[in-house]
Parts: sequence; structure tokens; C-alpha cells
Amino acid sequence: MRYDRLRLMIYFVAITLLMLYLVYVQAWIGVAVMVALLFLGVLILLFPNSDMETEDDSFYDEKDEPQSHHPAKKDYLLYYGDELDIEEDEIITILEKHSSFYTMLDDPAKQKFTKRLSAFIKEKDFKIHDKSGFKEMPVLISATAIQVSFGLEKYDLPHFTSINIYPSEFIEVQRTIRFLEGNVSGNSINISWKYFLEGFEFPQDGQNVGLHEMAHAYYYQNFGPCENKDPDFINAFQVFNDCGNKIYTGIQQPGAAIYSDYAKRNFQEFWAESVELFFEKPMEVRTTYPALYQSISQLLRQDPANRIT
Repeated sequence: MRYDRLRLMIYFVAITLLMLYLVYVQAWIGVAVMVALLFLGVLILLFPNSDMETEDDSFYDEKDEPQSHHPAKKDYLLYYGDELDIEEDEIITILEKHSSFYTMLDDPAKQKFTKRLSAFIKEKDFKIHDKSGFKEMPVLISATAIQVSFGLEKYDLPHFTSINIYPSEFIEVQRTIRFLEGNVSGNSINISWKYFLEGFEFPQDGQNVGLHEMAHAYYYQNFGPCENKDPDFINAFQVFNDCGNKIYTGIQQPGAAIYSDYAKRNFQEFWAESVELFFEKPMEVRTTYPALYQSISQLLRQDPANRIT
């Protein structure tokens, strides 16, 4: 049962009981107040949301005709992936322009990548928390998921049905008020577009919000309370876990190589940053932590260091 419905039920029961008591003691002014409150509750129940939904086609370039669009609330644009119908040649153009991972693949691997990418997009809803959006948004954010899972059989992250895209930092208030570049919460993957793009603009700096959050998502898909887990991922992760825990303990010391202070917060952040470094600084990871590199390579079934010439 939804919490708003539950709260209304409690409200009606409490007001009704109080009104009956006031009738019993013949407090007629109080009874009148209770009747007014009951009437207000009925209005809230009948008209829970009076916002007018409007249609906005700004997701597309002015030259493009939208294939499908669903009205969205004022605070975000909502697009259903199975109705976006972005052409394959558009996807390839975007990937060739922005994704160094994609450009290094051979032709059969590129076909596999774009096929998986299209399937991934169709299974997600994209919420853009801004007045406008770009085709690059669903394509490139989905591409980071395909990059992380490219060697895996299960790549579609079925637990995560929504991808929220924010123009800049966004605020989390659940625990403490803090500004975020990205996070994974519930059934959603949340990304700051500003910082996400920086990961593509500087593909060798070891920082990529997209890869970082997708690493969290794949971990949660397989170790959280989700269906459709990947037993191969779960089994292989144990090797990374054993090797990574030793390194995680070591990087707590001052002057630790490669890892940022953020990776020292907890082992989950260490895992996510390890994935970033694995793809963006593979030679450095392999040289500094050869056993760790090997464990991630076996886990993700990829070897990016061997693609560097």
C-alpha cells in the first residue's frame, strides 16, 4: 500500500473517532471543525495532484522529428527507452565521437556493443531533470553500463528501471545533506551530466562518474535484494574481494598510490574506483597492483591493458 493512502486512512479514522467523541459530549463547535477536516480530506483524496502536464520535445535537435514522447511533469522530462527509436547510425556517430572504449573495438565487437546498447536503452526510463536534453544522454550513459559488462553474459541491470540525469550536482537529504555527482538508489541510477561528460572528455584521468555508478549498480544487482543475479559474477567477485581487502587496508596509509581519498571511505567506493582505474589507467593498475588487476580482469572478462599499443 502506498504511504500517502495509508496516511489518509489514518487521518480519516482519527478524525471520525474524534468527531464521534465530540458528538457524545455535545461539543458542537468541535464537531463542525471535524466535519470541515473530513471534507478537506475528501478533497485531497479526489484531487491529489492538480499540476498540468505539458509536452516538451526539446530532447531532440530542432531538425529531428520525435518518434515518441510522453508528457512529463514540470520538474523533469520523461522518455521511455523502448519508444526513443534512436537510429543505429546516430548511435554509432555518438559513440565514435565520445567513447574511446568503443573506437578501440574491432568490427564484430562494435556490432555486439551497439546491439547490447540498443537493448539496454529499451529497458530503461530516462528522466532528465532539466528543461532540455540531448540524444547523447541515454546513449552515453547506457554505453558506460555496456562497457563495464561487455565481457559478461548478463548486462541489462533489470533491477534498475530508471536513470535520472541531472544537469549538475544534485542533493541527497536521506542521511545528511550533501551534493552528489552520481549515486545508485532504489531502482534508479542517478547521474550528473556535467561530471559525466568530464569522464569522456578526459578518458585517462582515472575518474569517470558513469563507470563508477555502473560498478555500484552491477554490484547491487548481484548482491542486493534483486532477482536475475549472475552466478558467474558472484563467484568471481570473491577473488576480487579477497585481493581487494588487502589493498584497501594498505591504501589507508598516507601516500597510497593511484587511489583517491574517496576510495578510502568504504570498500564499496574502493570497488567502484577500482573499475574506473581498470578502464582508464589499466597499465598503471596492472603495474602497481598486478593481482588486483588480474582479479578484475577475470571478474569482468576484459583486459584493457592489452588493447593499449
